[in-house]
Amino acid sequence: MVDIKFATPEQREEVEAFMHGAFPRAKWGADGWTRLLANRWGGPQGEFAVTAWDGAKLVGVMGMNDSLRHTPRGPQRYRNLTSWYVLKTHRGIGLGEKLMHLAMADPQITATNLTSAKGALKLVDRIGFKVLDAQRLVWRDSGTAPLSHTLSPLADATLNSVDAQVLKDHADLNLKQVVIETPDGPVTLVLSIKQKVDEYITHEVVYVGQPDLLARYGSAIADTLLPPQGAVFSVDSRLANGASADAVEAIEVPRFYKGTMMLPAEIDHMYSEIVLMDMKLY
Repeated sequence: MVDIKFATPEQREEVEAFMHGAFPRAKWGADGWTRLLANRWGGPQGEFAVTAWDGAKLVGVMGMNDSLRHTPRGPQRYRNLTSWYVLKTHRGIGLGEKLMHLAMADPQITATNLTSAKGALKLVDRIGFKVLDAQRLVWRDSGTAPLSHTLSPLADATLNSVDAQVLKDHADLNLKQVVIETPDGPVTLVLSIKQKVDEYITHEVVYVGQPDLLARYGSAIADTLLPPQGAVFSVDSRLANGASADAVEAIEVPRFYKGTMMLPAEIDHMYSEIVLMDMKLY
């Protein structure tokens, strides 16, 4: 009988080694698995993985990153599901589904699957995930004058407590933090800048503190941040509801979430494997 349970801190190294062996082509190597499973924002004693054991043998792992997220209803527990793997010898008996079910069993937790593989979509649907977003908004530089802004907001801007905490929690990661002064007040943004296609570089919004201002001034914000050519400014549609963009694109594999404690518009890409592992957001 296979036992499904949360990993203990004492099992962290064994879980890391299991995942490193399961994904030998992962670009981040053994040190990356240590980083991914360290539960950076949830604390070293928190839940960081669900595991499947056949006796004393580890046969499956579902990685997680936990954090507390600010919402108008107060702090909410947030769990980003990361890589998962079941040994070939133990597939076909529903272990993957059981790992996911335990990871999301607490009704106080909002869970996300931001990087689902196409092959896992049937399982994602069966588990009860809902589509978080399936479209992104895209702007290109229109040549208008940039707005006043700072690229060192923690040092130079007056931030509200929520924005300040988010920026501090991610200050050492490969992200661009900026505060832009719009005609109706400042907007705090965090961007992931990646070459996803040959034709241009994407400046992707992974956090916005004032979604209404981003929706209202998206074009001016894009003009402020983008070079004249070879780049686009992009944001998932839920994070700039009502914005009028230059284009609307389908997200190839939608983002998914499960839970009732957070609204889709409150779920961005911070405190996730996306920013922690410097991944491209498709």
